[in-house]
Amino acid sequence: MQKTVYVADQLKKHGFSKPVYEKIRFHLGDEKYGYHIKELENVNKNIWCRDYMPVRNCKGHLIKFDYSPSYLMASKSGIKSRPQTNVLKSQIDDNVTDSNIIIDGGSVEIYGESVIVSDRIFRDNFKKWDNDEKGLLKQLKEDLEALKVIVVPQHPYDFTGHVDGMVRFINENNVLINDLSDEFNKAAFDKNKYRKKLIEQWYYSFKMALFDAGLEWKELTSNFFPKDVKIGPSDAYGIYLNFLHLEEIILAPGFGIDEDETARKLLQKTFNKKVVTIQARELARKGGIVNCVTWQL
Repeated sequence: MQKTVYVADQLKKHGFSKPVYEKIRFHLGDEKYGYHIKELENVNKNIWCRDYMPVRNCKGHLIKFDYSPSYLMASKSGIKSRPQTNVLKSQIDDNVTDSNIIIDGGSVEIYGESVIVSDRIFRDNFKKWDNDEKGLLKQLKEDLEALKVIVVPQHPYDFTGHVDGMVRFINENNVLINDLSDEFNKAAFDKNKYRKKLIEQWYYSFKMALFDAGLEWKELTSNFFPKDVKIGPSDAYGIYLNFLHLEEIILAPGFGIDEDETARKLLQKTFNKKVVTIQARELARKGGIVNCVTWQL
C-alpha cells in the first residue's frame, strides 16, 4: 500500500494555512520519503481532518467514530462543518468500521495495545450512553481492540478536550508531555483563586492519571505564556506536542522563536529519527497545528 498523508483541500486555500500545506508537500513528497499527499474533497471547508477522519485501532483496523463533539454541536456553523461519513469513506483506500461513540481523532492517542483519551468522552456521550461510564469505556476498548484505556483529565482551558497537544506516546511505557512549569508557576501568582485552584487541581490530577497507569513521562519544551506575544483563548501557540509522527520522519510545529530548535532537538533525540520544523504560527492562531491538519494511512 502506498504511503499516504491526507489533508483537506481547503488547507491550501487560506493564507493562514497555505504555507503549512506547502511545507508538508515539500518535505513528505521528497524521494527519500515518497509520501503521496491526498487532498480530501467535499469536507465542508473543515481543515481539521485529524478530528473527523477514522482512528486506526490497536490491531490496525480503521474505526470511524461519531464526529459530533459538543464543541461543534453547540453552533449552526459547527454542525455544518461536519463532513459526511460516506463522503470520507469514499476517499479512503481501506476498510472502515463505524462506531456510535462520540469522539474525534485529536482526542485519542494510541501505542501498541494502550489508548489514552481525555475525560471529555464522558460528557460528550452522557446522553447517548445514559451516564454509563463503565459501559462506554468497555465499548471503546472493544472498538479500539485495546488492552488498556487510560483516561486523563482534559485541560481546563482546552474547549476541545483533545489529548494530541497534551500527551503523546514515546513507547508502551513512556509518554511525552508539555513542560508545565511555566503554566503552574504563573497559576501560583494568579489573584483569581478559582483559576489558581483549577490549574493546580488539573496539574496534579493529570500527572497522577499517568502515574496510576504505570507511565513514565518526559517533558517537552513549551511556551504557553510568552511575554511579548498576544495570544487568544483558542491559540495553540507554543504547543510542540502537536506534531505529525510518521514512521521515518516527524513534522513538528514552529513559531519563529528560540524554543523551536530546542523542541526539534529534543524530539529527535527522543524518537531517534529526523525531525523537521514547519513554521505554523498563523495556523496556530486558529486553534490547531500540524497534527490537527493531517491524517496518515
